[in-house]
Order: sequence, then C-alpha cells, then structure tokens
Amino acid sequence: MFTILIQEKGGEQRRMVFNKAEVTIGRVQGNDIVLPKGNVSKRHARIVLKDGKFIIVDLKSTNGTYVNGRKITSPLVVKDSDKIYIGDFIVGVDEAGSAESDAPHEPPTN
Repeated sequence: MFTILIQEKGGEQRRMVFNKAEVTIGRVQGNDIVLPKGNVSKRHARIVLKDGKFIIVDLKSTNGTYVNGRKITSPLVVKDSDKIYIGDFIVGVDEAGSAESDAPHEPPTN
C-alpha cells in the first residue's frame, strides 16, 4: 500500500491509496495523481517507495518540486513530516498507512 495526502493551498486534504510502489504526479490524464493547475507540469514528479523509504523525484518540471520550501535537484528521501510543494498543492506521504507490497516476500514455510 502507498498512501499519499494531497491538499490544495487553503483547501481540503484528500488521501489517495495506491497498490503499487511508484506513482506519477502531473497536470494531465495518464498520471496516477492529476493536479489540474497551470503551475504543475504535464509530468511533474514521481514518488517511489523503495526499501521502506519514500523518494521524491522531480521529472524536469518547469516550476520545480520543493520539499519543506527547498527546491530539489536530485531524488530525495522524504518522511511523513515533510511537505512536498508541487504548484499550488502540498503533497505528503503517510508512512503509517503504507506498506511496501511490491517487495519480494519470504516464501511461505510449510
């Protein structure tokens, strides 16, 4: 499970749950999370859950991706206390509500 929190500045927060280890964020359909504002690039960012850690990757967006007010220039590990700014939206990860489902699992023992 992969839980993302999204809030437009001044708006309601919504929660989206994914059953995969990677989600894309952008302005157009085809992204896992669509943020329909002009200051969000068509394919803006990607969040990956790897080895129990969330990693935010900016996809060469026009306006940049910011974590806690600082523009990221390379993939960055984020925690649930971090605020990811994409255009007019604040995005967060919910570590408590997420579990890495795509990771290799131990085979059942008989």
